[in-house]
Amino acid sequence: MVWARTKLLIWDYIFEPVKDITINYSGENTTLFYKKIKELIRTVFNVPEAYLQEKSYDWEKGKETERFNVGWEVNKVLDTYSYIVVEIDLKGFSTNGEGKVSIKLKPRLITEYPQDTIWEQNIIYEMFRRMWHKMFYHHKRMEYLDMGKELIVNFETGIKNFIETLRKE
Repeated sequence: MVWARTKLLIWDYIFEPVKDITINYSGENTTLFYKKIKELIRTVFNVPEAYLQEKSYDWEKGKETERFNVGWEVNKVLDTYSYIVVEIDLKGFSTNGEGKVSIKLKPRLITEYPQDTIWEQNIIYEMFRRMWHKMFYHHKRMEYLDMGKELIVNFETGIKNFIETLRKE
């Protein structure tokens, strides 16, 4: 990630044209998804704890019903200019052990170029940066998109395998 006041941002959704991926489950043990998603984030994305932020946490527990709504943001830094951001939202409820869960994934690849100094705002610098981007870095970004697809598919597969184990119990 570039730490600059002004920057040029290039956003790519990992899967085009789909911007959000949703996985739904209805059945028993819906409250177990919280721990499983945190475990999958750590193992699949392999990011330090500082790059995982729990944006929202709302858990209501009544006599017979539990309602939960949790949101995470995962930042996987790839190099100086690019990183993958995945927003994960877990929403659901459980009544007497039965319930429904909805998991929404919003993955994207972001590339940032700083534009703070006079040189970085110069037209000559911009021409060189664009030429470098087209000739060299674009290929690297396509590799990062493929890596992002692989990470998201592995995360989805982990959730689906967890659902299958819940159904067998």
